[in-house]
Amino acid sequence: MALLHFANMEEHRPEVLMQKTFSGLEDFHKFLENTKRYLESEKSVKRLRWELVEDISRSKETSQGIWVQLIEAESSSDDVTFKHFLDENNKEVYEANNANWKYVASPATDCPTCKQKNKKPKLAYQTKEHAEEVASQSKTQLGIYECENGHGWHLTKQFRDGQISFAKENKLVVLDRNINNEQLLLDRIPDEEYLVLRPNTYTLKCQLNAIKELQDSPNSTHRPLLRLFESSDHAKWARLTKPRSNPFYDMQLTHYEHNGLVAEWHVLTDISRPGTQEQRDFVEIALNTPDFAFLEGPPGSGKTTAILELIIQLALRGKRILLCASTHVAVDNVLERILEEDNEIKDLIIALRMGDKSNISEKVKPNQLEEFLQTERNRLLASLNKQSNLSEAQALLLEQLRSRKNNTIQRMVLESANLICGTTIGILQHPDIKSRGEANPQFDYMIIDEASKTTFQEFLVPALLAKRWVLVGDQKQLSPYVDDESTAINIEPCLPEQYKRNACIDVFQASSYLPSSKRINSLILTKNQQEVEFYQAQAEQSGVLLASPRHNIDHLPYASIVTADELFVGNNEKQLPYDFSRIRGSLDTTHIQTQYRNNAFLAADKKRTNNAKWEDEIAWRLSRLYEQRHNNVANDETKKNTAVKLQEQIKALLPHNSNSGSNSALENINRVRRVALPSVLESLQSGFERKTRQRQGTALSDGLPEIVFQQRAVTLSYQHRMHPDIAEFSARVIYNGKALKSPDFMEEKRHWDYRPERSRSIWLDVRGKVNSKTNSNKIEADQVLNELQAFDRWAKANPKEDGKPWEVAVLSFYRGQERELKFKIRSWTGNRQAHRHFKRGDKKTPYLDIQLCTVDRFQGHEADLVLLSFMNNYPTSFLESPNRLNVAITRARYGLVVFGNRNPMARASGVLATFAQDSAWSKTI
Repeated sequence: MALLHFANMEEHRPEVLMQKTFSGLEDFHKFLENTKRYLESEKSVKRLRWELVEDISRSKETSQGIWVQLIEAESSSDDVTFKHFLDENNKEVYEANNANWKYVASPATDCPTCKQKNKKPKLAYQTKEHAEEVASQSKTQLGIYECENGHGWHLTKQFRDGQISFAKENKLVVLDRNINNEQLLLDRIPDEEYLVLRPNTYTLKCQLNAIKELQDSPNSTHRPLLRLFESSDHAKWARLTKPRSNPFYDMQLTHYEHNGLVAEWHVLTDISRPGTQEQRDFVEIALNTPDFAFLEGPPGSGKTTAILELIIQLALRGKRILLCASTHVAVDNVLERILEEDNEIKDLIIALRMGDKSNISEKVKPNQLEEFLQTERNRLLASLNKQSNLSEAQALLLEQLRSRKNNTIQRMVLESANLICGTTIGILQHPDIKSRGEANPQFDYMIIDEASKTTFQEFLVPALLAKRWVLVGDQKQLSPYVDDESTAINIEPCLPEQYKRNACIDVFQASSYLPSSKRINSLILTKNQQEVEFYQAQAEQSGVLLASPRHNIDHLPYASIVTADELFVGNNEKQLPYDFSRIRGSLDTTHIQTQYRNNAFLAADKKRTNNAKWEDEIAWRLSRLYEQRHNNVANDETKKNTAVKLQEQIKALLPHNSNSGSNSALENINRVRRVALPSVLESLQSGFERKTRQRQGTALSDGLPEIVFQQRAVTLSYQHRMHPDIAEFSARVIYNGKALKSPDFMEEKRHWDYRPERSRSIWLDVRGKVNSKTNSNKIEADQVLNELQAFDRWAKANPKEDGKPWEVAVLSFYRGQERELKFKIRSWTGNRQAHRHFKRGDKKTPYLDIQLCTVDRFQGHEADLVLLSFMNNYPTSFLESPNRLNVAITRARYGLVVFGNRNPMARASGVLATFAQDSAWSKTI
């Protein structure tokens, strides 16, 4: 049946096009299936703590229910956990107490090493503390399962479906959510300490469905999408004429002629404004393209304004438009501009916003589908009730409206709307999309903002609904969010044998690739000679000293890894090294001395973590390595940069000997990497790389052919947000002088009198101490508060000319520091319940609006003053991401103040080092 669909669009050998499409989508399908399978298992259950929210004003529609604030369950809780809880597709959460989180054997069936059936468990523990207590009393190793060959399982922390029983009595209904403040409105107060989330795979199912639709039943208008999977030398792309070669195009006029239609510019009217011509070029390209159009632009360059002009021009031509983005903020930023009071043509655009009201900005809520329908219903009722003599049609409409059936009014609204807005997944809530199928191209154009944060598989969901695609973004800002957990799930099968994964991570953690304070030595209890030989080969290649009954027996007392059976360990306990952090396998109660020494060493050196998994270690390094791809600034040539170090570490984590399938493992890991990491914008602009043995490139592997992309793409080069001092560094180092240029008038436009004696972009050198438990820096947070208080005094005496409050963004790279800053700002402002937004002055007319946020969540936002806290006292690969740094230092309009220990950052790798060295000094704190 699928071949018939391909035959309808390809006369010559449609089976080849079908094969190319199936092959091109295979890796995406496999990645999503593996992730979905994991998320549907008990291992993926996530939890957070909560507290009641008091004295907080809420909108009228949420008068019932209880608002709770989500809080980290432990220091390891990350952004993705909160993202899952706040997802609009999650309609319920469950309550659980700490006892539900048990330490159990994982897995509890077959031995992961040799696949033998396990014996009955020796012990079971309610908590880690209970397990340690029992172990110290009974001298029993914490591995509670053992197979016939002596392999054991260590206790691992996981959530068991049966232990919580996702039952009706434990369920809490989510009535509303506040994403900015990370709060939920629940139908009742939870009885337990924790909230847990049953895994939701709706997003993955939508992406899998989109892939299946394109493989099985593509529409003829999807031909350009299918062309992305054809070899570059075979794919036939239409030629597109650049706007400036159009003889009818006069860039000096506010009017232009397009295909015989005389029109006018509605937003891009000032041609003297630097950058306007580039924006107009983009609009012309998008109007003429038969398939794709691209707009790249640095922060503050007018991408949203260009999108607004394009939407207006398309609406005037009677086109239906789908506006998407990966985040609600990006969607609402464009829609808010359309709905502005001074927008003369806003009545020409009927915009509907898909999604829950809780995720939508206040200005956009009237256009949310259900809100819009109710407003129109009330308006029509009021109008018809005033009529004395109703026609037959009017009487029928009035009857429908009074019956409170939304079918008629909904049909009228949906057929009138020419702009549908929503996230890439939320857009599927549109009633017509639900009823007609996800692969029905109902829209003439799809515009996707922040396409540099959208993966190809995410892009594909709304792309099937359109006939042309406009991608807007900036590769030099944040890339798609990479869920290391999902990546790790897909990396694990790349090396199927458990003992090989164990060997690779054990040897790596004992090697010189880690500092001596973090190295972990291991005792491997095994009788399997194949396993021993693999450990030996891996250790030799990495320069790690391994001892066994048959190998390096004389080096036993100071070996980093020992492989032996229980009999050998019992006979040589006194010769074993004292500093084992990890014991793989189960020791019986006769090996008291070895167990004692192991427990004593772990108690004395708690920094030695021994629960790392091979797939996890590779996953986060792949993510960090990807973030270094634009970090091409040369610093100290005598040192290895971070990218080189990460590459070496990933290589060291792979199996070394030729018979271990190392090439196969690397090839499979690269298949995962190509799916998980790049954005659709990056793939189509420059490609992400070919598969092993892939002779001919495609648009996804190599990017669109250069001439094809150039005909369809525009890069904006001027910024209109920042004072030139703030933009200077990114313009010079990140964009190499080709973008983020500041117009001559920007310095005067951003004039203010706050601390005129210092630069607008300044680094305050703070020598604070990091609390590793809370991931915070108190001294640095104190200095941020001091600066905030100083600006508060100035802002109170110098109100803004437009009457609006001054806006301050307090940003940190880390959640722990964000939490530290929250407590301090709460105490200072007296607002004990606020989490993200703090105001100073009268509640209705404040003079200062403070927003507290992490850098990653603040992309797409801006503020008058930005206070940026580095927190860490040493550079990390996370901080060294040039994209992340670029986002952090380009949010401010008037002033940027950076807080951090400057000397260590100046010794970092790449762009971060250059920034720390270049930034103006103020004072050392």
